[in-house]
Amino acid sequence: MKQWYLYAAVLGALVLSRPAVSPAMEQTETAETAEEKRSNLARKKEADAKLDEIVVTATRTAESRKDIPASVHVINEETIKSSSAKDVGELLAEAGIGHVHKYNMALATRIEIRGLTTDSSNEVGNRIMVLVNGNRAGTSNIAKIPVADIERVEVVKGPASVVYGSQAMGGVINIITKKGKGELSGSILAEGGSWGYWKTAAELGGTKHNVDFYATASKSEAKDFSSPGHGRIENTHYDTEDLSTRLGYTFLKDHRIAVGFQHWETEHGSPGYWWKPELKNHNDKERNAIDVEYANSTLTAKYYLTLNKDTYNYPSSTPYYQYFSRTRSQGASLQNVFPIGNHRILVGAEWARIELESRRTDGKKLNSPDTRNDNYAVFTEGKLDLFSNRLILTAGMRYDYFDNSMLATANAINATEDVSKTMDHLTFRGGVVYKVNDALSLRGSVGTAFRAPAPLEIAADYNSTGTKHVVGNPDLKPEKSITYEAGIDFNYKELKSSFAFFHTDFSDKIYQYRVSGIDWSYKNVPGAIIQGVEMDVSYDMGWLTGLDMVFQPYANVTYKTRYESSDPAEIAATKSSRLLYIPEWTGAFGIRAARENWEGRMVFNYQGTERILSYENNANGEYTDKGGFLTASIKGSYRPVKSLELSLAVNNLFDRRYEYVNGYAMAGRTFIGGAKWLF
Repeated sequence: MKQWYLYAAVLGALVLSRPAVSPAMEQTETAETAEEKRSNLARKKEADAKLDEIVVTATRTAESRKDIPASVHVINEETIKSSSAKDVGELLAEAGIGHVHKYNMALATRIEIRGLTTDSSNEVGNRIMVLVNGNRAGTSNIAKIPVADIERVEVVKGPASVVYGSQAMGGVINIITKKGKGELSGSILAEGGSWGYWKTAAELGGTKHNVDFYATASKSEAKDFSSPGHGRIENTHYDTEDLSTRLGYTFLKDHRIAVGFQHWETEHGSPGYWWKPELKNHNDKERNAIDVEYANSTLTAKYYLTLNKDTYNYPSSTPYYQYFSRTRSQGASLQNVFPIGNHRILVGAEWARIELESRRTDGKKLNSPDTRNDNYAVFTEGKLDLFSNRLILTAGMRYDYFDNSMLATANAINATEDVSKTMDHLTFRGGVVYKVNDALSLRGSVGTAFRAPAPLEIAADYNSTGTKHVVGNPDLKPEKSITYEAGIDFNYKELKSSFAFFHTDFSDKIYQYRVSGIDWSYKNVPGAIIQGVEMDVSYDMGWLTGLDMVFQPYANVTYKTRYESSDPAEIAATKSSRLLYIPEWTGAFGIRAARENWEGRMVFNYQGTERILSYENNANGEYTDKGGFLTASIKGSYRPVKSLELSLAVNNLFDRRYEYVNGYAMAGRTFIGGAKWLF
């Protein structure tokens, strides 16, 4: 860990920025009336409600949720604050957003929304788009994105390829980071807990004249944990640090330019399956990202660059060696909104490049060569606002052009020259929202989406091992889907609810198969039929207590009525028509309670039964059903004085034995306590 000088600079700024507090000021604070506290809580609830009404991800521009035909779930700043999640992987699992392949180290490699998933091996193979501030995250491992600097997470369920292109088939997860607001303020945090866990963190942000600034930094460690039924799981330690900054400048009233930087780094154990532990192997992971944005009332221009590196250390092997995997993602976009009365037209263009490379220190040949993927696109979407905002019609289309390349790689067998292939694709979607009254809205949509073949799927010609020769298929078609959705939203006073039914036809799935002998290639096969229902509901019933407080039960549930493979070969191999690693049910249920100086939240998470390939009883693997599980966590915070916040969280409250991924046991009951100084 090499960036402590950065943390020292941030901490120094925090201490120097603390304003002097006179006895008179302290007396004023303690004299704050109950009426003022109630007014502050009411204003805060109103501000949070207004913020939740506006989302940017579904249409790439700020829109009221009431005008969007898609299903949108927002994890707001208050929810993040009351969560004990350390990274986005844990946050999504806690919120019940599909199924997350979550490990208890720095790994959350696979996210499922509506039966479609990210790819655990590389970003190019994703069927879910992951963004940070509207830019590609540059990694499939969302555990690399800490929650400390996240303002909100917007999850758009269903196809979004019209505005985001390849991979946005099952949905889009947009992680929006904080920026400076109001007067200069900050905090210093210290936490400790079970399994030798500790964390220190600091943040500072605010505005001065036309400049806004925000920075946060943290360092944390934990030792090996214990799991019910397994005892101590060795080699599950981790040591993590992160730093995030954002600087903005506003000029000419509505013009703003901003630059942001994110750094995350960890070293963690790699224990493997609990029944076959690896006691020495460990991994080093790192993600660095920078982005620049210019925006005014209608125009937005962006550039981003993300460098992602994974180092796998195998001291248990003879001889010892390291394996490096690096991803370099960059892109630029330009879009403009043309308002026409109450209507609008969005027009944009973007370029994205993803470069993958890998190396071994022992000189052995690689399983795959380096690749480069270039994507050029133009898109447009229109919105008609009719009958005084009662009827909203949207329609859009997008054209994508791809240049996929396998690159000459010295330590990959037969990859002696560049091989490139090109392809293009058109995408469409349309939707309608009808507002019956101020409380009730009906919505419906139909949209196509796709995933373009990865470079090696379309342009490969290399030996992955001495007995496997892989050749790409230049005639591969993109994976495609068409989704139909109908929904009802009912929001009245303190009740917020959303219900949706979706049906997806997934076709032309890309599958690797043996051609003959040692030759392998790729082909399109039938995909799947996926349909289900979603419910997202909350009700602040604090008024029933007779106290001025928040008391909010909530639930977020997805139930798949069908998730069936359409490929006869896959059905025969898995002995089931059910899709692998897709649970029938996922859900989050909880209660949030809060007053002016305290808040608490209890969350129950349910992951249903799923069909998996297990290696527990068969070294060659066998298809079986993995049972579902229910977990609970609780967190509370209290401010005895205005500048001090104390917190206590208990994860896996009932000390359950469970696994998100078969063979990777999760920690038992875990306590985390903390103190935060605010100024």
